[in-house]
Amino acid sequence: MANIRKRLENALSGEFIEHPVHEPLSTGKKSKKERLLLGLDLGTSAIKGVLMRADGRVLAEAGKETTFVHPQDGWVEVDPEKHYQNVCSVIRRLADEAPGEVTAIAMAAASGNTLLAGSDGIPLTNIINWMDRRAEQEPPAALAGLASPEVSEVTGWPCVTSFPLGHLAWLREKRAELYRRAGHYGMDTDWLLYRFTGKWVMDNSTATTFHLQDQVQGTYHRPFLDLLDIPPDRLSRLVPSGCAIGRILPQAQRDTGLSQNTTVVSGCFDHPAAARSTGVLEPGRLLLSCGTSWVCFTPFADRRHILDAKMLCDPFLSQNGGPWGGIFSVPYIGRTIDWYIDNVIAPGENDRMQIFNESAAQASPGADGLEIDLRLAPQAINAERRNISRAVMEGAARLLNEKIRELKAHGFHYDRAVMVGGPSRSPIWPHIVAEITGIDVNVGTRTAGAEGAAMLAGIGIKLYKDEHAALAAKGRNNEN
Repeated sequence: MANIRKRLENALSGEFIEHPVHEPLSTGKKSKKERLLLGLDLGTSAIKGVLMRADGRVLAEAGKETTFVHPQDGWVEVDPEKHYQNVCSVIRRLADEAPGEVTAIAMAAASGNTLLAGSDGIPLTNIINWMDRRAEQEPPAALAGLASPEVSEVTGWPCVTSFPLGHLAWLREKRAELYRRAGHYGMDTDWLLYRFTGKWVMDNSTATTFHLQDQVQGTYHRPFLDLLDIPPDRLSRLVPSGCAIGRILPQAQRDTGLSQNTTVVSGCFDHPAAARSTGVLEPGRLLLSCGTSWVCFTPFADRRHILDAKMLCDPFLSQNGGPWGGIFSVPYIGRTIDWYIDNVIAPGENDRMQIFNESAAQASPGADGLEIDLRLAPQAINAERRNISRAVMEGAARLLNEKIRELKAHGFHYDRAVMVGGPSRSPIWPHIVAEITGIDVNVGTRTAGAEGAAMLAGIGIKLYKDEHAALAAKGRNNEN
């Protein structure tokens, strides 16, 4: 791996996935008076960012796709220096568009990506992505006998051979010399914060996906550290989401185009970030993120109920007396949906999504009796295109409704939902979800995760008292 200090001097490069600026930006000398916030969403496949005013108005968006490397079958990695450059390039694009200095920045992330670094912050490994399966293919001896319920009780998530718990156990066994040399055991997110501030910090939400944290205590779980031979002083300091970490360092200023006055703030996991920006803060509300899987985030007062319902658990607002967050999903249906669109509904068409939506809109509810179970392997269907399109949309909504009905037995009830992701942009799909689930469905923005991170940036610098105050400022802006 090339020396990072030398590579940092190289010019940042790459193509942007740019979106239109929401309002004209001023030119000339940047003003220090306006409080501008920058939020990042480090997703699995892409990095997204927004520039946001204190009143919640998004001024600009930018993004960059993630490039993976696969050294072996089942391995999924990211080059850490390339990752840093991609993050910096998104920040620089937004900073260049800003009509004033960016006051604060925070990151949301699809976390669980492992990285070993030296005490000087120089990576010793590539970033091992959460999708990596090496620890499943070669289960480490250190994890023998460790069961999902035990891990879930401590960390809030049931993963054993995946995510950093599994990655670190594998590295300890298969790369023992390298593992012992590590000066820091962490993830890509706390490494980025170190690059920006010179401080090793990890928020409690992101630390949930690290799988070494006692989620209730908000501290590292010593038995897991002993199992992996990790000294506590080689881990990041744990803090709540929305805490000011420090001013951005001179080198990071040059890499990002941010001002020396910019404060870096701790962020959170991506789904609770999107929940913050869409107002999903209270029990009875549901955030539906539609992608490869349809992932739902729901606030609830009691952590025990979340775990008993076999949901993943996030600290969310619990540290301030608010609810915990539960996460459940309808897994992998996005791939099946794409197969039907590409091979049955609109094969070879350039405007396939438009055809899919228009066809579904032409069909009657129930698709003339056609039902498609998206859990089964996709297959050719002898039916009208409009009915196939409608049946695919209804099939996704039915699977979601099955999950919702199962959760009712555990005391979870929903009256409002916010839908984000590709299917939310359909003119008909959100209505179908509402009809089948009986829940009032609204549509959120495509940058909800990044906007939630920007809200946390504002909380970290005391611009907002809390998430409710940030949403109130956004609501006042929408009324104007």
